[in-house]
Amino acid sequence: MGRKAAIFGSGSFDASGVDFSQYKFIAGCDGGTQYLSDAGEVPHMIIGDFDSLDPAVIMEMFMLGVARHGLPAEKDFTDMKAAVDFIAKLDYDSIDIYGGVGTRLDHSVGNMMLLFDLCEKGIKGRIIDSNNIITAVSADKGPASMEIEDVPEGWYVSFVPVGECTGVNIRGMKYTAENLNLGIDNSTRAISNELTAEPEESPSVSIEKGRLLVFYSKD
Repeated sequence: MGRKAAIFGSGSFDASGVDFSQYKFIAGCDGGTQYLSDAGEVPHMIIGDFDSLDPAVIMEMFMLGVARHGLPAEKDFTDMKAAVDFIAKLDYDSIDIYGGVGTRLDHSVGNMMLLFDLCEKGIKGRIIDSNNIITAVSADKGPASMEIEDVPEGWYVSFVPVGECTGVNIRGMKYTAENLNLGIDNSTRAISNELTAEPEESPSVSIEKGRLLVFYSKD
C-alpha cells in the first residue's frame, strides 16, 4: 500500500465516508480544517493563511497541539499548492486531496494541475470527492503508463488531455485505442469509457508524450 498522506481542502465533498486510518499524515488546508473538526479527526498539521477558517477551529487546533504552518494572505501561490509541496518533501508514496474541487472552478482546475507536480516527483496524487476520483499521467520526461485500478463498481473512466497528448494506448477496457493522439480538437474523444467484467488484459493507459488527466466518475 505504501505511505499515504491526505490533504483536506475547503471544496465540496462528504467527509463521512473517509477512512482516516489509512493515512500516516493528515493536513488541514485552511478552510478544509473545518471538515476534520466536524469529523472529530485531529490532523498532524494545518496550513494556510486561514482567511476561510473559523477562528474557533483555529483555537481548537491550537489547544490540541496541532502544528500550524501559517502563510501570508498575499502570495503568488495557493494554500493548496503550499500544502502539496510541503507534504511532497516528507517521503510519502501517495497524496489524496479531499475538497480539492468545488464551486471555485479556478481553484479546482489549479488543483488538478498540481497532480502533474506530484507525477514529476514520483508521487501518486488523487483528488477525491463523492462523485469523482481524479489522477494524472505525465510523459514530459518520457513514455508513461498507469494501471486502471480501484475503480468503484459502475463508475466511468475518462481520459482528458492537457494540451497535446500523443501515442495514447487504452487497453483492457470496453473501448480500446492504439497510438491515439488527443488534443484541443478532440479533447472529449476518450470520455466515458467503462471497465468490462472479463477484460482480455489488465486495464491500463499509456502515453508517449504529453499530460493526461484520468477521471473515475459517476453521475
